[in-house]
Amino acid sequence: MNKLSINFTPNAKSLSSISGLKLFDDLFHKFEIKQLVSSELPKKSRKRGFSSWNKFYTGILGLIAGCECLDDFDWYGNDPLFLKLTNSPSALTIGNFLRKFRLKEIERIRRIIPELALKVRLTLEPKCHKIIFKMDSSDHKQYGKKSEGVSFGYKKELCLNSQNLFDDKGLLYGFKLRSGNTHSSVDATELLYETFCKIPNKIKKYFVADSAYSTMEIYNTLINHKCNFVINLKSNVWKSILIKNKKRMKWTKSKLRFFDSESCEISSALYPLKGLPNRSFLRVVFIRAENINPTKEDNFPYRYYAVVTDMSESEMSDENILKFYRRRSQVENNIKDLKNGFDFHHFPCMSLKANNVWGLMGAIAYNLMRYASFAVVPDRGCFIKTTRRKIVTIAGEVITHARSIEIKMMNYFYQEVCRVKAIMNSVKTVDANRLKTKHAFKT
Repeated sequence: MNKLSINFTPNAKSLSSISGLKLFDDLFHKFEIKQLVSSELPKKSRKRGFSSWNKFYTGILGLIAGCECLDDFDWYGNDPLFLKLTNSPSALTIGNFLRKFRLKEIERIRRIIPELALKVRLTLEPKCHKIIFKMDSSDHKQYGKKSEGVSFGYKKELCLNSQNLFDDKGLLYGFKLRSGNTHSSVDATELLYETFCKIPNKIKKYFVADSAYSTMEIYNTLINHKCNFVINLKSNVWKSILIKNKKRMKWTKSKLRFFDSESCEISSALYPLKGLPNRSFLRVVFIRAENINPTKEDNFPYRYYAVVTDMSESEMSDENILKFYRRRSQVENNIKDLKNGFDFHHFPCMSLKANNVWGLMGAIAYNLMRYASFAVVPDRGCFIKTTRRKIVTIAGEVITHARSIEIKMMNYFYQEVCRVKAIMNSVKTVDANRLKTKHAFKT
């Protein structure tokens, strides 16, 4: 087979590799992000240079485009469309901006995340009747030992740790970066309170989480906000409940598969607790399977798993409680998507406050990309990397006119972008009357 002769030649045309970024610029207007955020950003001491909003906006668009560290902003600044949209602040400018935030400003930005997530959720599902929240923490391995907050996590690795709150659509309602040795449940009640304050009373709330969140503080927060929950119970707690109620519990066969066994049994018992608001007990649902290979330390002939809930059996049966709890596993996929999509496996700055701001910009970028993913795969959305590949990283020619920009691309990509844009614009936001739809390719 003869090998083709392929050569490189220069071209005077202005070409962009991220033409689809204009769709996300439209989403900033659709969800009125500037109105939500700009008043909470650090104030400039001088009027010249880039505004605080311009730098914050550049950070979010950079993360959507694929920036994984601060140096990437210098690289993407060479892209003509990125330059036209952001005026391209340098990596040094973005880094200094992140370090300028104070704790109060970070907290105010964090309170905006659930408001934006709810806005996106109601746009995707206007007749939303219930939201299932899922919470989990995650380690972010750091290689710079002198970075603020870096310490050994539960995996015995130097890391930072984040608290994350997602819903059943995969939208991110809460994000907070902490020191690596922080316990999972720390800051959970704060994120839950900030989120539940934004949820209308007509929307039913549910919460699922692992055993790290089985604390009185979280129980009280959920009950006070009328949020039903199913949380995995720690073994040292359920063992005492099991022993006290052993003679009263009636075990029934279940079709659920646990412990790699198809012959499981389920039962439930009351869990008396002092200090709960307007109630004195919770309900614990057990599932067990025969212990095939018991050890000397095993005191029970069965292997057990237990979850605690505030719902009665008339509201949800034992088997449905366990099925409902299994939805918790989706939060791990959401965290992986956040980490892989924006390279949140680690953070770029030495300052914990600056890394927190980077994470909050990532949370906004994640929710916008999650919204766009439902235009790519309408039923369930798709991963961030897939969204970026199908919508953002599209080659096009950027032509600048007197008062507009035109983006030319291949017919196939043009048709696909038009399809996605039509889906995005066909769905109205909560404040749709105040929105003006712009054309994707001429601005």
